[in-house]
Amino acid sequence: MRGRDANKNRTPRCYRGVTFDTGDHLGGGWLRVLDQLDEAVIVLDHQRILQHVNQAARRLLGYEQGQPVGGRCRLTTRGVDCENACPLTFALETGLETVRNFTTVYHSIDGRALHLDVTVIPLADAAGEFCGAVEILRPNQPRPGFYTCGQSETALALQRRAAELAGRDCDLIVVGDRPSCLDVARTIHRFSGLPDGLFSVWGGAWDDPTPWPPGTMYAYGHGVYSEVAEHRPEGWRIVVGMSTLNDEPDGSEIWDLPPLDDLSADLPRMIGAWVEEMAPGKSISAAALEQLVLMAGGNGLEEVERTLATALAAASDRVDLEHLPVDGYRTVLVEELMKTGNPLAALEERVLREVVERCGWRMQEAAERLGISRVTLWRKMKDLGIEKSS
Repeated sequence: MRGRDANKNRTPRCYRGVTFDTGDHLGGGWLRVLDQLDEAVIVLDHQRILQHVNQAARRLLGYEQGQPVGGRCRLTTRGVDCENACPLTFALETGLETVRNFTTVYHSIDGRALHLDVTVIPLADAAGEFCGAVEILRPNQPRPGFYTCGQSETALALQRRAAELAGRDCDLIVVGDRPSCLDVARTIHRFSGLPDGLFSVWGGAWDDPTPWPPGTMYAYGHGVYSEVAEHRPEGWRIVVGMSTLNDEPDGSEIWDLPPLDDLSADLPRMIGAWVEEMAPGKSISAAALEQLVLMAGGNGLEEVERTLATALAAASDRVDLEHLPVDGYRTVLVEELMKTGNPLAALEERVLREVVERCGWRMQEAAERLGISRVTLWRKMKDLGIEKSS
């Protein structure tokens, strides 16, 4: 009876009608059940103080040696979204009972970036008030870009090198063709644990990206590094691509990309991934893929990039042979554009409009996909009369 009397003033905590009689803290036998799960689970109270970290979560976060785990959640997980829009904040602000697969990055106790899909289940008491939450952490390694996605020994070595450079706090010079350098820079950025929204392409000034939180600024060309670095905001990393190495800034890592011949066995996979990167949801036929592989081997990736840009604009859901050059220059898209009064302006308008629409009219994302600044994109849209339909 003494035990029952001691527990009679407990406040039950509820989720979807299930009551957890937890007493003065989140404890009890059900927490021992969590320790038997293979998935990483953490439990927070209403002040976001950690109340339980199961064994799988301790292993994931690097707390296997008996280090104490406590305090506010963000001090343990050190997530990139903790200060702005963490998964739990998103759940509470949207009023959702559950937020599933919120993609974010936490950090282990030794500083390793942990790419995760986080499911958050807010808990409510009997009065419907927020009283805590359960987070389920599922590892989700970022995918490499098209240039490093192959399975050959050379491609796997590229992935390892990208992961190694992602963990270093230094600027980087990448030597190679334009599309390869950009893709490698974005891959390193992702591997470093930062979201795509913090990857920017140099547009001539630091006016476009917000200084905080810091991210990666990418530029291509000889002599551009000093221009980008001159007024760099604190914490930003600079990655510069160039066709040949003729200057080497102090303190920068150099990565000379291998010739494309070394990745010949990976070209079909690379181009397929490139199509998905440029136009999510679109595919490419086997015949068109074979044609582009031959083009890459003969003319390089810059020619493939130009061809894909026009082919994807012309194709509805799949790139086929009819969307590729027939005799080196004729395509269906060009034939259509030649019927307009100003083919070049018509092409620019078509590409800009489609990219902006694919990005859901998110200007920063669209500008990055196009390789221009947000200000330049806005000016071009104004000149071409591109407006969002009501």
